[in-house]
Amino acid sequence: MRARDRNRLLSLLLAISATLFVSAASAEEINLYSTREAALVKPVTDAFTKATGIAVNTTFIEDNLSKRVTGEGKTSPADVLLTIGLDKTSQFATLGLTQPIKSAVLEKAIPFELRDRGNMWFGIAMRPRVVVARNESALSSITYEDLAKPEWRGKLCMRTVLHQNNVALVAAFLLHNGAPATEAWLRGLKTNLAGVPEGKDNDVIRRIAQGHCEVGIANTVALAQLRDGREGADWKANADRVKAVPITFRNRGTHMNVTAVGIAKYASHKSAALKFVEFLVTDEAQKLFAAAELEYPVTKTGERAAIVAGLGTFPIDDRPVDQIATTQKAAVDLIRKAGFTK
Repeated sequence: MRARDRNRLLSLLLAISATLFVSAASAEEINLYSTREAALVKPVTDAFTKATGIAVNTTFIEDNLSKRVTGEGKTSPADVLLTIGLDKTSQFATLGLTQPIKSAVLEKAIPFELRDRGNMWFGIAMRPRVVVARNESALSSITYEDLAKPEWRGKLCMRTVLHQNNVALVAAFLLHNGAPATEAWLRGLKTNLAGVPEGKDNDVIRRIAQGHCEVGIANTVALAQLRDGREGADWKANADRVKAVPITFRNRGTHMNVTAVGIAKYASHKSAALKFVEFLVTDEAQKLFAAAELEYPVTKTGERAAIVAGLGTFPIDDRPVDQIATTQKAAVDLIRKAGFTK
Protein backbone atom coordinates (compact mmCIF):
# COMPACT_ATOMS: atom_id res chain seq x y z
CA MET A 1 0.00 0.00 0.00
CA ARG A 2 1.35 3.36 -1.00
CA ALA A 3 2.12 5.94 1.68
CA ARG A 4 -0.62 8.24 0.40
CA ASP A 5 -3.20 5.45 0.66
CA ARG A 6 -1.98 4.50 4.13
CA ASN A 7 -2.37 8.10 5.28
CA ARG A 8 -5.88 8.28 3.84
CA LEU A 9 -6.81 5.04 5.58
CA LEU A 10 -5.35 6.29 8.86
CA SER A 11 -7.29 9.54 8.57
CA LEU A 12 -10.48 7.62 7.89
CA LEU A 13 -9.96 5.38 10.91
CA LEU A 14 -9.26 8.38 13.13
CA ALA A 15 -12.43 10.08 11.90
CA ILE A 16 -14.47 6.97 12.60
CA SER A 17 -12.96 6.67 16.09
CA ALA A 18 -13.73 10.32 16.83
CA THR A 19 -17.31 9.86 15.68
CA LEU A 20 -17.73 6.79 17.87
CA PHE A 21 -16.24 8.67 20.84
CA VAL A 22 -18.60 11.62 20.39
CA SER A 23 -21.57 9.28 20.01
CA ALA A 24 -20.61 7.44 23.19
CA ALA A 25 -20.22 10.73 25.08
CA SER A 26 -23.52 12.05 23.82
CA ALA A 27 -25.19 8.81 24.90
CA GLU A 28 -24.13 9.34 28.52
CA GLU A 29 -27.10 9.85 30.84
CA ILE A 30 -28.30 9.87 34.42
CA ASN A 31 -31.58 8.95 36.05
CA LEU A 32 -33.06 11.50 38.43
CA TYR A 33 -35.73 10.54 40.97
CA SER A 34 -37.51 13.73 42.04
CA THR A 35 -40.42 14.64 44.29
CA ARG A 36 -40.53 17.91 42.38
CA GLU A 37 -42.51 17.64 39.16
CA ALA A 38 -40.47 17.05 36.00
CA ALA A 39 -41.65 20.31 34.42
CA LEU A 40 -40.20 22.25 37.37
CA VAL A 41 -36.76 20.65 37.11
CA LYS A 42 -36.68 20.68 33.30
CA PRO A 43 -35.10 24.16 32.97
CA VAL A 44 -32.09 23.10 35.02
CA THR A 45 -31.79 19.60 33.54
CA ASP A 46 -31.95 21.06 30.03
CA ALA A 47 -29.22 23.54 30.93
CA PHE A 48 -27.07 20.71 32.30
CA THR A 49 -27.51 18.63 29.16
CA LYS A 50 -26.64 21.62 26.98
CA ALA A 51 -23.49 22.26 29.01
CA THR A 52 -22.27 18.66 29.28
CA GLY A 53 -24.03 16.52 26.69
CA ILE A 54 -25.29 14.27 29.50
CA ALA A 55 -29.01 13.50 29.26
CA VAL A 56 -31.19 13.52 32.37
CA ASN A 57 -34.13 11.13 32.62
CA THR A 58 -36.45 12.50 35.31
CA THR A 59 -38.89 10.28 37.18
CA PHE A 60 -41.45 12.19 39.27
CA ILE A 61 -42.30 10.39 42.50
CA GLU A 62 -44.96 12.35 44.36
CA ASP A 63 -45.02 10.21 47.49
CA ASN A 64 -42.74 7.72 49.23
CA LEU A 65 -39.49 8.32 47.40
CA SER A 66 -37.72 6.45 50.19
CA LYS A 67 -40.09 3.48 49.85
CA ARG A 68 -39.54 3.38 46.10
CA VAL A 69 -35.74 3.42 46.34
CA THR A 70 -35.65 0.99 49.26
CA GLY A 71 -37.91 -1.42 47.40
CA GLU A 72 -35.76 -1.32 44.28
CA GLY A 73 -32.61 -1.95 46.28
CA LYS A 74 -29.46 -2.70 44.28
CA THR A 75 -31.46 -2.86 41.05
CA SER A 76 -32.62 0.77 41.35
CA PRO A 77 -31.84 2.77 38.20
CA ALA A 78 -31.72 6.00 40.22
CA ASP A 79 -28.47 7.98 40.09
CA VAL A 80 -29.61 11.18 41.81
CA LEU A 81 -32.34 11.72 44.41
CA LEU A 82 -34.02 15.09 44.90
CA THR A 83 -36.64 15.93 47.51
CA ILE A 84 -38.22 18.77 49.48
CA GLY A 85 -38.51 19.07 53.25
CA LEU A 86 -36.32 18.16 56.17
CA ASP A 87 -38.32 15.06 57.07
CA LYS A 88 -37.76 13.48 53.65
CA THR A 89 -34.25 14.85 53.14
CA SER A 90 -33.00 13.36 56.40
CA GLN A 91 -34.08 9.90 55.22
CA PHE A 92 -31.32 9.97 52.59
CA ALA A 93 -28.84 9.42 55.42
CA THR A 94 -30.89 7.57 58.04
CA LEU A 95 -32.18 4.96 55.57
CA GLY A 96 -28.93 4.71 53.64
CA LEU A 97 -30.49 5.79 50.35
CA THR A 98 -27.50 7.85 49.23
CA GLN A 99 -23.71 7.65 49.36
CA PRO A 100 -21.16 10.16 50.65
CA ILE A 101 -20.16 12.79 48.12
CA LYS A 102 -16.58 13.98 48.16
CA SER A 103 -16.63 17.35 46.42
CA ALA A 104 -14.68 20.49 47.21
CA VAL A 105 -17.04 22.32 44.83
CA LEU A 106 -20.09 21.50 46.92
CA GLU A 107 -18.42 22.06 50.26
CA LYS A 108 -17.24 25.49 49.17
CA ALA A 109 -20.54 26.58 47.64
CA ILE A 110 -23.09 25.29 50.16
CA PRO A 111 -23.15 26.55 53.78
CA PHE A 112 -22.39 23.77 56.26
CA GLU A 113 -25.71 24.52 58.00
CA LEU A 114 -27.54 23.34 54.88
CA ARG A 115 -25.86 19.98 54.28
CA ASP A 116 -25.36 16.63 55.93
CA ARG A 117 -22.20 16.36 57.99
CA GLY A 118 -21.47 13.01 56.35
CA ASN A 119 -22.06 14.56 52.90
CA MET A 120 -24.98 12.20 52.24
CA TRP A 121 -27.03 15.11 50.92
CA PHE A 122 -26.69 18.81 50.13
CA GLY A 123 -29.31 21.56 50.26
CA ILE A 124 -29.63 23.28 46.90
CA ALA A 125 -32.45 25.71 47.70
CA MET A 126 -33.95 27.03 50.93
CA ARG A 127 -37.33 28.06 52.26
CA PRO A 128 -37.24 30.52 55.18
CA ARG A 129 -40.09 30.01 57.66
CA VAL A 130 -41.16 33.50 58.60
CA VAL A 131 -43.86 35.58 60.20
CA VAL A 132 -46.44 37.19 57.94
CA ALA A 133 -48.40 40.32 58.83
CA ARG A 134 -50.56 42.85 56.99
CA ASN A 135 -48.67 45.55 55.11
CA GLU A 136 -49.92 48.30 57.41
CA SER A 137 -48.67 46.51 60.53
CA ALA A 138 -45.98 48.38 62.45
CA LEU A 139 -44.24 45.07 63.15
CA SER A 140 -40.78 45.31 61.58
CA SER A 141 -39.01 42.33 63.22
CA ILE A 142 -39.72 39.59 65.73
CA THR A 143 -38.25 36.42 67.22
CA TYR A 144 -39.84 32.98 67.19
CA GLU A 145 -39.77 33.12 70.99
CA ASP A 146 -41.87 36.32 70.92
CA LEU A 147 -44.79 34.56 69.26
CA ALA A 148 -45.73 32.96 72.59
CA LYS A 149 -45.96 36.30 74.42
CA PRO A 150 -49.36 37.39 75.81
CA GLU A 151 -49.44 40.40 73.49
CA TRP A 152 -50.36 38.04 70.63
CA ARG A 153 -53.24 36.36 72.46
CA GLY A 154 -56.01 35.58 69.97
CA LYS A 155 -53.98 37.10 67.11
CA LEU A 156 -51.93 34.17 65.75
CA CYS A 157 -52.73 31.94 62.76
CA MET A 158 -50.98 28.66 61.95
CA ARG A 159 -51.46 25.71 59.66
CA THR A 160 -51.69 22.21 61.15
CA VAL A 161 -48.91 22.10 63.73
CA LEU A 162 -48.03 18.49 62.98
CA HIS A 163 -47.28 19.32 59.34
CA GLN A 164 -43.61 18.77 58.60
CA ASN A 165 -42.93 22.50 58.05
CA ASN A 166 -43.98 23.25 61.61
CA VAL A 167 -42.42 20.10 63.04
CA ALA A 168 -39.06 21.18 61.61
CA LEU A 169 -39.46 24.63 63.17
CA VAL A 170 -40.32 23.13 66.58
CA ALA A 171 -37.36 20.74 66.24
CA ALA A 172 -35.07 23.74 65.70
CA PHE A 173 -36.61 25.54 68.68
CA LEU A 174 -35.99 22.43 70.77
CA LEU A 175 -32.30 22.40 69.85
CA HIS A 176 -31.94 26.04 70.75
CA ASN A 177 -33.98 26.16 73.93
CA GLY A 178 -34.42 22.67 75.40
CA ALA A 179 -37.54 20.61 76.08
CA PRO A 180 -39.10 22.53 79.03
CA ALA A 181 -38.85 25.88 77.22
CA THR A 182 -40.17 24.35 74.00
CA GLU A 183 -43.19 22.86 75.72
CA ALA A 184 -43.93 26.21 77.39
CA TRP A 185 -43.51 27.96 74.02
CA LEU A 186 -45.93 25.58 72.34
CA ARG A 187 -48.52 26.11 75.05
CA GLY A 188 -48.08 29.85 74.56
CA LEU A 189 -48.66 29.48 70.82
CA LYS A 190 -51.80 27.44 71.50
CA THR A 191 -53.12 30.14 73.83
CA ASN A 192 -52.41 32.83 71.25
CA LEU A 193 -54.23 31.15 68.36
CA ALA A 194 -57.05 33.04 66.68
CA GLY A 195 -58.60 29.75 65.56
CA VAL A 196 -57.97 26.05 65.08
CA PRO A 197 -54.73 25.37 63.14
CA GLU A 198 -55.78 24.13 59.72
CA GLY A 199 -55.22 24.36 56.01
CA LYS A 200 -51.96 25.31 54.32
CA ASP A 201 -49.62 28.27 54.53
CA ASN A 202 -51.76 29.80 51.76
CA ASP A 203 -54.74 29.75 54.10
CA VAL A 204 -52.74 31.41 56.87
CA ILE A 205 -51.84 34.22 54.47
CA ARG A 206 -55.47 34.58 53.40
CA ARG A 207 -56.74 34.77 56.97
CA ILE A 208 -54.21 37.48 57.82
CA ALA A 209 -55.07 39.46 54.69
CA GLN A 210 -58.77 39.30 55.57
CA GLY A 211 -58.22 40.39 59.16
CA HIS A 212 -58.98 37.15 61.00
CA CYS A 213 -55.58 37.31 62.72
CA GLU A 214 -52.66 39.73 62.92
CA VAL A 215 -49.66 37.45 62.47
CA GLY A 216 -49.03 33.97 61.15
CA ILE A 217 -46.28 31.50 60.36
CA ALA A 218 -45.62 30.59 56.73
CA ASN A 219 -42.87 29.76 54.26
CA THR A 220 -41.69 32.50 51.92
CA VAL A 221 -42.38 30.08 49.05
CA ALA A 222 -46.12 30.20 49.75
CA LEU A 223 -46.19 34.00 49.80
CA ALA A 224 -44.07 34.34 46.67
CA GLN A 225 -46.11 31.82 44.69
CA LEU A 226 -49.37 33.54 45.60
CA ARG A 227 -47.93 36.90 44.62
CA ASP A 228 -46.87 35.69 41.19
CA GLY A 229 -50.47 34.80 40.39
CA ARG A 230 -50.10 31.09 39.76
CA GLU A 231 -52.96 30.32 42.18
CA GLY A 232 -55.32 32.91 40.70
CA ALA A 233 -56.28 36.58 41.07
CA ASP A 234 -58.05 36.23 44.43
CA TRP A 235 -55.07 34.55 46.07
CA LYS A 236 -52.73 37.14 44.57
CA ALA A 237 -54.86 39.95 46.00
CA ASN A 238 -54.58 38.40 49.46
CA ALA A 239 -50.82 37.95 49.15
CA ASP A 240 -50.34 41.54 48.04
CA ARG A 241 -51.97 42.72 51.30
CA VAL A 242 -49.34 41.08 53.52
CA LYS A 243 -45.59 41.16 54.07
CA ALA A 244 -42.88 38.83 55.31
CA VAL A 245 -41.54 40.06 58.65
CA PRO A 246 -37.85 39.43 59.44
CA ILE A 247 -37.70 36.77 62.14
CA THR A 248 -34.94 34.86 63.93
CA PHE A 249 -34.39 32.76 66.98
CA ARG A 250 -33.19 35.03 69.77
CA ASN A 251 -29.59 36.06 69.00
CA ARG A 252 -29.44 33.57 66.12
CA GLY A 253 -30.83 33.20 62.59
CA THR A 254 -33.93 32.29 60.61
CA HIS A 255 -35.13 28.70 60.39
CA MET A 256 -34.67 27.25 56.90
CA ASN A 257 -36.28 24.24 55.36
CA VAL A 258 -34.52 22.83 52.31
CA THR A 259 -34.77 21.20 48.94
CA ALA A 260 -31.89 18.74 48.81
CA VAL A 261 -30.08 16.36 46.50
CA GLY A 262 -27.92 13.26 46.91
CA ILE A 263 -26.27 10.58 44.80
CA ALA A 264 -28.14 7.28 45.07
CA LYS A 265 -26.35 4.52 46.95
CA TYR A 266 -26.31 2.17 43.95
CA ALA A 267 -25.91 4.82 41.23
CA SER A 268 -24.54 3.22 38.07
CA HIS A 269 -23.52 6.56 36.57
CA LYS A 270 -21.74 8.01 39.59
CA SER A 271 -19.32 10.25 37.70
CA ALA A 272 -22.07 11.84 35.62
CA ALA A 273 -24.27 12.13 38.71
CA LEU A 274 -21.56 14.07 40.51
CA LYS A 275 -21.24 16.41 37.54
CA PHE A 276 -24.98 17.08 37.76
CA VAL A 277 -24.97 17.72 41.50
CA GLU A 278 -21.99 20.07 41.16
CA PHE A 279 -23.73 21.82 38.27
CA LEU A 280 -26.63 22.61 40.60
CA VAL A 281 -24.47 25.08 42.55
CA THR A 282 -23.39 27.07 39.50
CA ASP A 283 -24.89 30.54 39.21
CA GLU A 284 -26.89 29.50 36.15
CA ALA A 285 -28.41 26.46 37.83
CA GLN A 286 -29.08 28.20 41.14
CA LYS A 287 -31.05 30.89 39.36
CA LEU A 288 -33.06 28.41 37.28
CA PHE A 289 -33.73 25.92 40.06
CA ALA A 290 -34.72 28.41 42.76
CA ALA A 291 -36.91 30.41 40.38
CA ALA A 292 -39.05 27.39 39.49
CA GLU A 293 -40.60 27.21 42.98
CA LEU A 294 -39.58 30.74 44.07
CA GLU A 295 -37.14 29.50 46.69
CA TYR A 296 -33.96 31.19 47.88
CA PRO A 297 -30.66 30.02 46.30
CA VAL A 298 -28.22 28.49 48.77
CA THR A 299 -25.08 30.00 47.27
CA LYS A 300 -23.91 33.54 47.97
CA THR A 301 -23.83 34.42 44.28
CA GLY A 302 -27.10 32.72 43.28
CA GLU A 303 -29.54 35.23 41.79
CA ARG A 304 -32.99 35.46 43.39
CA ALA A 305 -36.17 35.87 41.41
CA ALA A 306 -37.50 39.43 41.67
CA ILE A 307 -40.50 38.37 43.77
CA VAL A 308 -38.25 36.49 46.17
CA ALA A 309 -35.81 39.39 46.45
CA GLY A 310 -38.77 41.61 47.33
CA LEU A 311 -39.57 39.48 50.38
CA GLY A 312 -36.33 40.41 52.11
CA THR A 313 -33.13 38.79 53.32
CA PHE A 314 -33.06 36.26 56.15
CA PRO A 315 -29.87 35.10 57.93
CA ILE A 316 -29.42 31.33 58.04
CA ASP A 317 -29.86 29.78 61.49
CA ASP A 318 -26.57 28.47 62.82
CA ARG A 319 -28.03 25.10 63.80
CA PRO A 320 -27.23 22.67 60.94
CA VAL A 321 -30.38 21.21 59.46
CA ASP A 322 -29.09 17.65 59.83
CA GLN A 323 -28.93 18.25 63.59
CA ILE A 324 -32.47 19.60 63.53
CA ALA A 325 -33.56 16.41 61.78
CA THR A 326 -32.47 14.33 64.77
CA THR A 327 -34.96 16.08 67.09
CA GLN A 328 -38.04 15.81 64.88
CA LYS A 329 -39.53 12.86 66.75
CA ALA A 330 -39.03 14.60 70.10
CA ALA A 331 -40.62 17.72 68.59
CA VAL A 332 -43.71 15.73 67.58
CA ASP A 333 -43.99 14.34 71.10
CA LEU A 334 -43.86 17.84 72.58
CA ILE A 335 -46.40 19.16 70.08
CA ARG A 336 -48.86 16.49 71.15
CA LYS A 337 -48.05 16.96 74.82
CA ALA A 338 -48.90 20.65 74.45
CA GLY A 339 -52.36 19.74 73.24
CA PHE A 340 -52.06 19.93 69.43
CA THR A 341 -53.83 16.96 67.86
CA LYS A 342 -53.20 17.70 64.21
